[in-house]
Amino acid sequence: MKLSQALSGTAVALTFLFGTAAHAATPDEPVKLIKTIPLPDITDGDFDHFAVDLKRNRLYVSVENHHSIDVFNLKTGEHLMSGGPVTTPHSLGINVAKNELFVADGGDHALKVLDGKDLHLIRRIGFDGAPDSASYDPKTRYVYLVASAPDDHPTHSIIHIISTEDLSNKGEIPIDAGSLHSMTIDQTTRRMFVNIRDKSTIGVIDLNRNALVRIWTVPGLTMNTPMAFDAKNHRLFVADKKPGKLFVLNSDTGARVATYDCTEGGDDMTYDARTKRIYVSATQGLTAYQQDDADHYHEIARVDTHGGKTSVLVPSLNQLYIPHTRTAAPEAGLEIYKVAD
Repeated sequence: MKLSQALSGTAVALTFLFGTAAHAATPDEPVKLIKTIPLPDITDGDFDHFAVDLKRNRLYVSVENHHSIDVFNLKTGEHLMSGGPVTTPHSLGINVAKNELFVADGGDHALKVLDGKDLHLIRRIGFDGAPDSASYDPKTRYVYLVASAPDDHPTHSIIHIISTEDLSNKGEIPIDAGSLHSMTIDQTTRRMFVNIRDKSTIGVIDLNRNALVRIWTVPGLTMNTPMAFDAKNHRLFVADKKPGKLFVLNSDTGARVATYDCTEGGDDMTYDARTKRIYVSATQGLTAYQQDDADHYHEIARVDTHGGKTSVLVPSLNQLYIPHTRTAAPEAGLEIYKVAD
C-alpha cells in the first residue's frame, strides 16, 4: 500500500466528472485514456509519487528535477499550482484530518511537512541519508521512511519511524543494504515487506519488534522495485525493472507462486482488491492483470504511457493517474485513465 493511499483512506469520495458513457472503460478495453493535462513548464527531470486528498479534491505529484510539488483538481484535472520548498521530492503522503502533506525530500535529506493548502513548510525533519520510499501504518499512524545509505556507510540503510500525529521519532530499523525500494504492511501478522534491490532480495520486518527477522531470496528476482499486497489471499506482488517480470509470492513463506512478463522499468504497482486487478506502471508502459484465483493471473491490457513510470489508482473513482515527461512525448503531461469496474 502506498503512503498516499493509506493516509487518505478516511477521506470522503467525490463524484468524478469524466465518468460518462463516452469515456467509460469496458471489459474489451479495461484501461482507457480519457484526458491528458499538458505541463509545458516541466521541461526536464522525472516524476515520482503521489498523494490523494478526496475530501478536498486534490492530487499531489512530486516532480524531482523540477524541484516542486504539483497540485491538480481530481474532478477536472486542472493544474492548480506548482511549488513547495523542496529539492528532490520522492514519496508523498497526506494526513487528511490535519491537511498536512508529507514529502520525502532526497535532495535535502529530510522529511518535510507542508501545508496542504498552499505548500508552505510546517516542519523539517533531517536525516543523514537521502529519504526516498515510504509506507504508512494506519494502525499506529506511523510513517516508515527509507533513508538511503550515507556516503560514509554505503551499505547501511535505515528505515525511520515517524509519528504523523506529533512528528516525533519512534525508532529506527537498520538494514545492511545500499538500496531499499517499496514497502507494504501485512496488518494481520504485523510484518512489513521491503525490497532490498541492491541484493535482489526481500526483507521481512517484525513491526512488533521493529527488527528485520528474515530475508527471502527468490530465484530470478533482480532489480525488484515496485511492490503490492493482497491481504485476503496472502500474496505479495513484486516487479523487476529489467527484465520486466511480475513475481507472485506466498506472503507467509516467500515461495514463488507464479511469474509473468510485464513492461520494463516498473516503478509503481497497485493491487485493487475490489476488481482483483494488478496495475504495473513502467517506462515501457502500463501492464494490467486479472486475478483468476490466488495462484493464477492473466494479462488484460498493455498501454503506452509515453514513458510514465509512476501511477496512483483511486478506486472510488475508477481512475488511474500517470504522469510523463517530454522524453517520449512532445511535452510533459498528466494522463488520466478510466479503469473498468
